[in-house]
Amino acid sequence: EEEKPKPAEEEKPKPTEEEKPKPTEEEKPKPAEEEKPKPVEEEKPKPA
Repeated sequence: EEEKPKPAEEEKPKPTEEEKPKPTEEEKPKPAEEEKPKPVEEEKPKPA
């Protein structure tokens, strides 16, 4: 009773909502803008 009062609720209360509430919006909201907003200007503003 002391060691594990509620292993079912303590360990995983909402695995479906806690682990992945919005994988499509949470994990990658703007991969195109987040990962590389301005690679041409950021990486090499004036190469020549």
